[in-house]
Amino acid sequence: MKLLFLTRHAKSSWDDPSLDDHDRPLNPRGRRNAPEMGVRLAAWSNKPNKIVSSSALRAKTTALLIAEQLPHSPPVIIKSDIYTEDWETLVKIVERFDDDKDSVMLVGHNPAINEFLAHIPFEIDNLPTCGVAVIALHSESWSNWSMADKQVLFLDYPKRLKP
Repeated sequence: MKLLFLTRHAKSSWDDPSLDDHDRPLNPRGRRNAPEMGVRLAAWSNKPNKIVSSSALRAKTTALLIAEQLPHSPPVIIKSDIYTEDWETLVKIVERFDDDKDSVMLVGHNPAINEFLAHIPFEIDNLPTCGVAVIALHSESWSNWSMADKQVLFLDYPKRLKP
């Protein structure tokens, strides 16, 4: 079995409208939420062995802030093709993961993340910013993603535990 930690980047800043979308940073809430989610994930018995992130600044920062909170500091790999609106591109990326890693986090963007979840199938209108959906792939190979059984095991996001 493989575990995919499908993660939407934390809340980004819109303070500078002249910035290219790819270069938007996290806002203060996003900079608080990403480490908080890392702490929550650190409490799990299964943690990502590797983090693969979009090259967009807000996604990279989210990935690095989460990784800093995990006790084993998994490597963060940056891939420009994750900066996409196309969920099928994300599937192709997952299917190319190394099988020696049983647990991988993918940090990306909407609408691709929501569409990806919809094809598990899992019903959610919108994965909140910095939300993590943990998906079990019932296969020994990531390359079987499209064909193998999958199920969402857990869903967490920053406001879930807030009063």
